[in-house]
Amino acid sequence: MELSTHEPVFPLGRWFAEAPIQGFRQGYHVRREIYQGRSPYQSIQVIETDLLGTTLILEGAVQTSSVDEHIYHEMLVHPALCALAAPRTVLVIGGGDGGALRRVLEHPTVERAVQVELDRAVVDTCLKYLPEISAGAFDDPRVELVIGDGARYLAETNERFDAILVDSTDPVGPAEALFSEAFYRAAFRALAEDGVFVTQSGSPLLMGAELGKAARQLRRVFPVVAPYLASIPSYPGVIWSFLSATKGKDLAAVPPAEIERRLEGIVTRYYTPAMHQAAFVLPADLARSLAAGQDDAVGLLPVSAAVSR
Repeated sequence: MELSTHEPVFPLGRWFAEAPIQGFRQGYHVRREIYQGRSPYQSIQVIETDLLGTTLILEGAVQTSSVDEHIYHEMLVHPALCALAAPRTVLVIGGGDGGALRRVLEHPTVERAVQVELDRAVVDTCLKYLPEISAGAFDDPRVELVIGDGARYLAETNERFDAILVDSTDPVGPAEALFSEAFYRAAFRALAEDGVFVTQSGSPLLMGAELGKAARQLRRVFPVVAPYLASIPSYPGVIWSFLSATKGKDLAAVPPAEIERRLEGIVTRYYTPAMHQAAFVLPADLARSLAAGQDDAVGLLPVSAAVSR
């Protein structure tokens, strides 16, 4: 599609305010509006904020920023790939900004990385306004970029991957299928025996019902499911969750010495061997409710709170 720039309208004047659930807003002062457009799938905005730098917004929800993107992308990618002795094939679903793909390619054993992104306009927008996030990853000869439906691709592929990483928007609209049991079963089939599946799973404080549902459905498919956390300032509630799943491997039990060895030559700003272990330590009530497969005990807010993302 042809991208064009015009002045967006922000509900609080020179502030952008994200409202992921009823009764809560998280806002940022806008230094300037860079781009606003619409693809066949969603609205796309790029703004420059005082605290987050250049920020990508899809359908009113912050997706990534130039200031803290490294936290999210390192924590989506490195815990999975550092749990594997020599990952060679990796599938990234979503992640049109290229930040996850960039971290995948930092691992020298990776020979093939397939990225499936539904919306070509997201890739084009990020290449134009946030090129530092992908840092040339899409030009790497090991990469195959597929513009298409990630759930369909996973259901139809005959390839087996050492790692499958889901860098999606929230479970609404086109991304809803990426949080379904059918999708998780397709991932199980496409994953190598010792492979690792990881998906972002929202704020444990503000979107606990979504996290609880995703964890419960993953456990119907995978024998080992391990949630972990990271602190990402640009995301609602700051604390963010990820769900890892395997056919037997325990990501939380990978020795720090192994992680340190697999990180050799990779420069990180957030992820470390110690951070890997710490990320899997959950608050007591969150750990209990996820282990019990409950929705109503997860998070700070009642399940009935309206989701507006």
